[in-house]
Parts: sequence; structure tokens; C-alpha cells
Amino acid sequence: MAPGADIAVGELVRSRYGADVVDRLVDPMLGGVYAGRADQLSLRATMPQLARTAETEHTLRGAVRAAQALSKRVPGRPIFAAVGGGMSRLIGAAATAARARISLGLPVREIVRSGSRWHLVLGPAPEPQTDDVDAVILAVPAKPAARLLIDVAPAAAAAIGGLEYASVALVGIALPPGTPLPELSGFLVPPGEGTLVKAATFFTRKWPHLGGPEAPVIVRASLGRAGEEERLHLSDQALLEIAHKELGELAGGELPPAVASWIQRWGGGLPQYAPGHTDRVRAAREALPPGLAVAGAALDGVGIPVCVASGEAAADDVSKYLEAL
Repeated sequence: MAPGADIAVGELVRSRYGADVVDRLVDPMLGGVYAGRADQLSLRATMPQLARTAETEHTLRGAVRAAQALSKRVPGRPIFAAVGGGMSRLIGAAATAARARISLGLPVREIVRSGSRWHLVLGPAPEPQTDDVDAVILAVPAKPAARLLIDVAPAAAAAIGGLEYASVALVGIALPPGTPLPELSGFLVPPGEGTLVKAATFFTRKWPHLGGPEAPVIVRASLGRAGEEERLHLSDQALLEIAHKELGELAGGELPPAVASWIQRWGGGLPQYAPGHTDRVRAAREALPPGLAVAGAALDGVGIPVCVASGEAAADDVSKYLEAL
């Protein structure tokens, strides 16, 4: 691949290994993470290490091995980890460590440059509030970010405002203790299977501290792919029934009735990075005025580690700006 170039993941893999590998391996993997399709997702945005190694290696196999060698995973440590008590504890811990004030329920509706500072309009339109701050980091989806940037950084707004999103629903099903499941932590489903379920996690096997012989067996399923939003336009009960039925079929046998179930809908929750995404993000950041930074999944990736890194980079940017004042 030419240095600096960007193509769809599917285009690269299909040219080297054929359509079957894309359809049965790559599409399910990207569908599980992004709810997207390999032929529409940017290699450089979704697999940046592979994109870099593909510039120098003569074969895709060599590029994959070189990318694996660059992995920072520490041998012997578990693949999966979690914060005791739930990920929500991170918010309070971060606020305490930074001595920060967190205001909930106050969406930012407008950003205006006011001398060397920024004037923010907050809260509901009928009862707006205002705040003046030294710097701003926008960590919101692409379209809200573009609306907020349109007056203060129109070129940046144009660069990121066209990002599309996929909608998904997450279904949790608690099965009776001892319910047999395949000896896996979960599975991915190729789009060609036609199921609404695209991925499943055997929760109590992936996170053993949640399980036990007397504990319910918990399965989480992800429903919906990019371009198939209409398939999610069903009631919660209908989606739960479909998920329960399809999970049994995919796992190799009918599941017993659930002892509990729940559903979360994420409308427009997963960004779809088309080829050229990283160039558009670079252009957006270069077009921002000093004291204004952007971060988050809309720009740099959907995983928690990459979102943390994105936020840290934005914080570094505005810190350097503030130190120079």
C-alpha cells in the first residue's frame, strides 16, 4: 500500500485473500466492533498499526505479523479487564483527582469567542445559562460538534460534520444457573447469515467474578448493522424475543426461558469511518482556533483506551495554550 494512502479494509483483504475471508472473518469482526461493513470502513482509522505495516511489508500476512509485534499487550495478563464496581466509577475518580466540577443535564448549545476566552450557552433554550471559560474541549458526536463549530471554525465543522453513524441495540438475557453454552467467551456472526444478532458475549464466562454455580448465566447480544436501522424499529419485547430465539439457534440449541432480560438502544451510537477519515480529522484539527480542541470516538476510535488517549491529547493541546497565555 502506498505510504499515506487509505483504502477500505475489505478492499485490501479481498485483493490478497479473496471474498470468503472478508465475508466470513473480517466483516464479522468489524461488525462486532463498529456495526459496519469491511468495504466501507477505513483501514487507517480502524486498524492503524496494520495500515502502517502494510506500507513496508510485501504481503498482507507479513503486515499482520508486523502489526502484532507492535502490540503493547503484556504476556500473561488477561485479555479482558474491568473496573471493580463498574466503569461509571471512572467519572467520579477522574473528577476527584482533577478537582473538577461536573455539571450534568446542561448541554452546551453555543460556543462564542469572547476576546481571549470562550462564552458558552448552556441548558434548555427557554432557560439558558452561560459560562465563560479559558479553553474548550469538544468530546461529542460529529454532527453536534459540527453545529457548535460552524461559526467559530467552519472549515473544521465541514471536515467532521459528514461522518455517518450506525445504530445498535444491546440485549441482556439472564438464563437459569447451569445453562450450557459453547466453551467460548462469545461469537461474531457474518452478515450473510441474515440474523439481527451480529455478536454475542457470554458475560459470566468473560467476566468470571460475576458468575458462580448459583448465579444466572448472562448473555449479551448486539443487534443491528449500518444501513439496517429499520430492523431495529420494533418494540423492546419483540427485539428481546428475536434475540433469545436467534441466540439459541446460533449457539446450537434452544435456550431456556430467561429469568430476566433488558435492552439498551444506541441510536447513532457507532461512527462509520469511511476511507480518508484520518485526513479529514487532521484537517479539522488544523482549522481549529487556539484554545479549542476536539476529542472522542467521532475522531480517533471507539475503544476505551483510544478515547482516553484522544482526551489526553486534547488536554495537552489546551494546557500548552493556557501556559502560553
